[in-house]
Amino acid sequence: MAKVEGAPLINIVRNEIITDETTPKTLTFDSASEASYSPTLSEGDEQVLRSKNKLYAINRTEDIQYGSDIELTDAKFIPEVLAVVDGGELVMDTEDPTKVVGYNAPVTGQAVNRTKFTYNIYTEEKDIDGNTLAYYKFSFPNSKGSPAEFDFKDGDWLAPKYTIHSRAASGQPPYTVEVLDELPAETTTTTTAPTTTTTTTAG
Repeated sequence: MAKVEGAPLINIVRNEIITDETTPKTLTFDSASEASYSPTLSEGDEQVLRSKNKLYAINRTEDIQYGSDIELTDAKFIPEVLAVVDGGELVMDTEDPTKVVGYNAPVTGQAVNRTKFTYNIYTEEKDIDGNTLAYYKFSFPNSKGSPAEFDFKDGDWLAPKYTIHSRAASGQPPYTVEVLDELPAETTTTTTAPTTTTTTTAG
């Protein structure tokens, strides 16, 4: 039997949010401090045929994964990321339309039509000398955000918490992993405000 070698992975090197729009926006940021992944399952069932102390048969259906949930904690407050995940609108400066001066959360009591996006998280494989051997890109398609969470505490940094729900389409894997020799070049982020379009860099 062939021996299999694993890859020691560490760190959150980069995060990407690529919106599913006619003109996609790419938000790239490297300030996330923690991200946890859990599969979303349709759980199987077991039917046991038993009489007294004798077991005759078991009919079992398998668990089926149809999506993923990601809990993301960011070390910085990035309004552009908040607007996509939380579903609200950026407020731009009237004098300088490239400057974000605020954020309006979704209206209370109404359903929110949040933008779908692909969420990518990059981690790195390390060698025994500390050098990076490769990067691993975990990609979650058909993602949508939900209301963001904040903890305010005197003396502590504000770290927004985001929940991302990824639900794969029919015939699509719930996530993919790609091994890269180097990180892709960062792209310019296009941010759309309610009435103004501007170009900014997230993170």
